[in-house]
Amino acid sequence: MDTSSGYKDRALESLKGVWDRGISAVIIYFAITQIGSTLLTFMVSDVTASTTISGLWELACLPLAWGVSVYFLRLVRGEDLAYGRLFDGYSDIVRIMGVYILAGLAIVIGTMLLIVPGVIAWLMFSQTTFILKDDPQIGVVDSLKKSAAMMDGHKMDFFLLCLSFIGWFLLAIITLGLGLLFLMPYFYATCAHFYEDLKAEQAV
Repeated sequence: MDTSSGYKDRALESLKGVWDRGISAVIIYFAITQIGSTLLTFMVSDVTASTTISGLWELACLPLAWGVSVYFLRLVRGEDLAYGRLFDGYSDIVRIMGVYILAGLAIVIGTMLLIVPGVIAWLMFSQTTFILKDDPQIGVVDSLKKSAAMMDGHKMDFFLLCLSFIGWFLLAIITLGLGLLFLMPYFYATCAHFYEDLKAEQAV
């Protein structure tokens, strides 16, 4: 496994010449998830109905969240970067929804207990997105188990890697969110490189 700075350097190298593709992918994702949600809730005056619609929209966008993460795995691998790939998750919606819901429940329950178990659950299941992409036949539960196995001994590595982006996230907030257009491709590509090393380690 590489160091946090090593993964970040590799991400920047992968983004050379394709920053426009990465930024555009993030814009498409934010436009659909955020602007779409705002427009839908704005059309409904009732608070309860508005909250329900917002929640349903977030669920409907989960395959897109999967798609944007996988898009950057494709980027670091030098694969097809057609924007239509962002919507690939909708052809595998059952597995993706199942994984996000089960992992989300585990994280929420763990967080409600002592916070730390929630963080551990998040770290354990952090690789399921990429696992679903690489193994079209794996089931929901097995993908969660595989992610936990891959992260065994590497949870702290990934935690520190994510933590190293805190300063960049704060800077992005100061720029009223505009910095996220550059930060998210950087972050996604870094996580993709981390997964690639985990996968290679498992293959040894």
